[in-house]
Amino acid sequence: MPQHDLAARLRSALNHGDELALAGVLHREASMVIDSGDEAGGESHGRVGVITAFHELRMRHRDASFSTVHVNGRAGLALRRPNGEVVAVLSVDGTTVIAKLWLCTSLPKLASWNRRRPESG
Repeated sequence: MPQHDLAARLRSALNHGDELALAGVLHREASMVIDSGDEAGGESHGRVGVITAFHELRMRHRDASFSTVHVNGRAGLALRRPNGEVVAVLSVDGTTVIAKLWLCTSLPKLASWNRRRPESG
């Protein structure tokens, strides 16, 4: 299965709060590296650990939703607020299920995702 399909399935599960679908797209031994830019970062291990990390992320950003994007040449997701601000970027890796994820919530590292494009007028 192409990575963009895995990212799309992950996006759908996360945006709909479907924990069964989320569990189905994650390898049972999935891991997620969390780059928060401070000591809050780390790594979550196992399907339950990754699901818990996603739940905590969603609780911090209740008004945001995931969209499918390319992250460093890989399939991924961006978590955006209604005003377009990106608060997290996620890269996924796997073949039939997602085995590895990289989550960035570091504001300085997200600066390029939040550059305002000049308005044409």
